[in-house]
Amino acid sequence: MDYIQPYLDYFSAHPDWAIVLIFLIAFGEALLIIGLFVPSTAVLVGAGILVGTGHLPFWPVFLATAIGAIVGDQLSYWAGRLFGERLKTMWPLNLYPQLVARGEDYVRLHGGKSIAIGRFVPGVKAVIPGIVGMFGMGQVFFASVNVSSGIVWTAAHVFPGILVGQGLAFAGELSGRLLVVLLLLLAILAVAGYLIRIVAAGLSPYLGHLLSRIAAWARGRNSPSMRRFARAIAPDNPRSMLVVLFAAIVVGGGIALANLAIRIVSNDAVSNLDVSILNLMGEMRNAPADEIMIIITMLGDGIVITALSLTVLLWLIWHKAYRAAIAATMAVLAGKIFVPILKSAIQRPRPIEIYDGSEAFSFPSGHATMSALVFGILAMLVSHSMGRWSRALVYAICGLVAVSIAYSRVYLGVHWLSDVLGGLLFGGVMAAVFGVTIEAIPPRRIKPLGLFVAALAMFSVAGFAHISQNHESAEISYAQPRKLVDTDLAKWQATDWQTLPPRRIDLAGKPEEAFLAQMAGNPETLQAAMQAAGWMETEKWSWRASLPYLNPNATLSELPPRPVLHEGLKAKLTMIFPVGDERVVLRVHKTDLQAVEGGVAKHIYLLSLNREHRKNGLYLYALPATLPATEGDEAELRKLLGNSANLKVIAQNQVAAGIVDLVVAEP
Repeated sequence: MDYIQPYLDYFSAHPDWAIVLIFLIAFGEALLIIGLFVPSTAVLVGAGILVGTGHLPFWPVFLATAIGAIVGDQLSYWAGRLFGERLKTMWPLNLYPQLVARGEDYVRLHGGKSIAIGRFVPGVKAVIPGIVGMFGMGQVFFASVNVSSGIVWTAAHVFPGILVGQGLAFAGELSGRLLVVLLLLLAILAVAGYLIRIVAAGLSPYLGHLLSRIAAWARGRNSPSMRRFARAIAPDNPRSMLVVLFAAIVVGGGIALANLAIRIVSNDAVSNLDVSILNLMGEMRNAPADEIMIIITMLGDGIVITALSLTVLLWLIWHKAYRAAIAATMAVLAGKIFVPILKSAIQRPRPIEIYDGSEAFSFPSGHATMSALVFGILAMLVSHSMGRWSRALVYAICGLVAVSIAYSRVYLGVHWLSDVLGGLLFGGVMAAVFGVTIEAIPPRRIKPLGLFVAALAMFSVAGFAHISQNHESAEISYAQPRKLVDTDLAKWQATDWQTLPPRRIDLAGKPEEAFLAQMAGNPETLQAAMQAAGWMETEKWSWRASLPYLNPNATLSELPPRPVLHEGLKAKLTMIFPVGDERVVLRVHKTDLQAVEGGVAKHIYLLSLNREHRKNGLYLYALPATLPATEGDEAELRKLLGNSANLKVIAQNQVAAGIVDLVVAEP
């Protein structure tokens, strides 16, 4: 939170600047043609998120968005009324004749409804207000539809953001650093989605203009091959733009990948960036975010991606698209073969030791490569018969899955940033090669929408099965490395107990409740003593166990204790004791210190105590809120520790936070 909190505090203290930015984005999105390149959805949903987290007020954000959209459309309408048909010959509309023609057809088909419906249709929404103005629509009718549809459009952008913001606020209640991790992931996905949309759809008009000039030049040559080249890239060839775009991705991506590999081999400055990002992610790691990122990264494991690949392949064979099936098979096999070859050739060590063989090396990331490749193939097959905006949506969905998996690899510290960038480039290049080879396939043959549904269903089923069976082992594999420090039991009792923090350290580095005791030994001994005194053990905290939080009517007994963290780690043991409408919660946190006596090592644990009561969050969820433990609670715990047969209090030490008992748990 130390990184992002100053910005959130600034927006909270100076909401006027945020409101001005929101107005300008909504206004720009509604202007002729300019709206094609304004990332309105990401910004406006982001504004809704800040409303949901309580950093911006609702009504100013809502009104700024609505007024900006309405005023922008009104100006575009006036431009159409003022210039009439001449508007189509003026910049920038003269660069988009096909888009203007589509907009005119749309208005003729839907009439006045096109103003309201068109706001939600990518592409044509940037020209419809100007076109209805050219067609002479009355000002009063336009204004009534413009205002009403602008309010609906605003609600469709801001309200989902508010719901997401409430979800992030919920995450922030559990862990401040989890909120930062999720916000960073959302920002990366928003930028990635915008760039994918621009590449898949927004560049088409510019590319068409460029191709027409190149084709005209080629037709003027005397060479038959140049004339064939002109016919292939001419804009009137419906597949020319995609072929050229895929070819450009192959060339540009190949150059970028080669440059990245050379810089890694030569240990250039890219390595410094890798180390910086790795350290940043290491500081941001926390148990709840680990749960999410491990699930995401497991969705990119070989067994899940292989199941997805086989689904695509079998679908193509079933529909007799043999050329596409062969091309997909060769592309996937190339990725499977060349990734370990590149790893072995470059031999770049991973940030941590986690795999054997060629997988012990890190460049390029296999997860990022195969996710980009397989989801890229899927996107190209599914969008084969779609218009450019529908195609952009499919590419964005598939691309964001691949980017999420790549992000998880960097977060978990198993890859450097340049590894996942190289993997995304490699997978993207191989997918683009596949895209060039299938452009001649009749799209009706493969039934793309059915393929999309079948592929995503298999991806979900295979991912769920894999995570259900292997999540526990994955948690162990991806656990943040920690080094144990040995000390003598007598030395721990004399001095080394002071090296451990007297209070729990939260994820922002701030001290919280005091630790009442340090215990050397097995926590199961403590657990048995607590259960004999009427305490109850709770399940190990996980996202599945936290589902009751989403029920605003859940009672305190139905809500698991909060996943309180110490130095980023969950408690190894959590026990509760009901007291009226509240409950006392004991948490046992493992440290990096272990005391050795007679050749036997005993881990040192820290014991904390607090109370919890039920808290409702805007009637959307319920959470256990933390209260300080009472003196009576602390006295009862100390009495229990002192009277248990297998627990021995060997010292009581005074510190600024209070008294710390030193306890030895006998086997």
